[in-house]
Amino acid sequence: MNLELIKKIPLTDIENIFTAKAFNENKCLFLCDDKERKYKLLYTTLDESVLIDLPYNEKSYSVESNPVLFSVNHHFGIVKSAEDLLLFDDQSTAPQTVGIQNRQILPSRLRLLYQSPVNDDDILPICFEKDVFMGQARDIAFLQIDTENLTACWQSRTSIDSSSLIHHNYPDYPPKLDSILLKDNEMYVFTSGGKITSVPKWGMDYYACLRCNTNGAVAEILLDSGNLHAIDAKKRGVNGVFTSSQKYLILTPVFQNDEWKGKQRIFSFADRAISEVVFPRGFGKYARLIDHHGDLFWVYLFDNKEIAACRLK
Repeated sequence: MNLELIKKIPLTDIENIFTAKAFNENKCLFLCDDKERKYKLLYTTLDESVLIDLPYNEKSYSVESNPVLFSVNHHFGIVKSAEDLLLFDDQSTAPQTVGIQNRQILPSRLRLLYQSPVNDDDILPICFEKDVFMGQARDIAFLQIDTENLTACWQSRTSIDSSSLIHHNYPDYPPKLDSILLKDNEMYVFTSGGKITSVPKWGMDYYACLRCNTNGAVAEILLDSGNLHAIDAKKRGVNGVFTSSQKYLILTPVFQNDEWKGKQRIFSFADRAISEVVFPRGFGKYARLIDHHGDLFWVYLFDNKEIAACRLK
């Protein structure tokens, strides 16, 4: 997949980008923080960028739960905790706070993680971890949001059944969750394996893209790495994120010295094929494709602190 540049957008006063959500064919949202480590929301089109303050007193490295960026029914927002969320409409930079009902169906001790849900209706698949916090989401809660009546409610929760994943060797721990797409009442899940030890130190055991029902039963394995430790002693691993267009899965290698050489690839649902992402010249070593919607591919240029809007060449 070869991309060509449409426009670069400088990131003034931005320190980190955590997640992105292409709101429609022309707009993209970026959850980020500033140099004082305060959460911000960057609202970007090809013509303008607006930096929105978020009502967090904590710094980004000290929050109890990570903000979860989402879009639903021409609105966008942030799930702040299991109890409340912030909801924006397309014309406003001032959010409304919406309380979330039915908290009791979730574990008493949980932590939301950054993964942005991808969805085709008013129900969002939200990733979280429970009990022991290691930065590894393994559980899913379904959150229904009524944007007209400004209500939200937890519907149910689940995890992925690992019984059909032959390389999963941790029966007490469900597969880890990188990204979830809820479409036509089915879940598409990218899992970065089951390992409870450090991936940067030891590598992943496997990764896979799965089609599941909403109870977590695996119906089909769309992409399977196999047992990565069985290849040789080299560390391997890939993270995956579904695009807001629901057309692609962006695959990003964890390491620079395996077969992927640190280069991103993309899985197309249309033809179920993987291709390498080729950026325009001058994008630097650490350019990363982060989302797609319509004709636009959004790329984070880490070296230069810029966002690039691109299209297929």
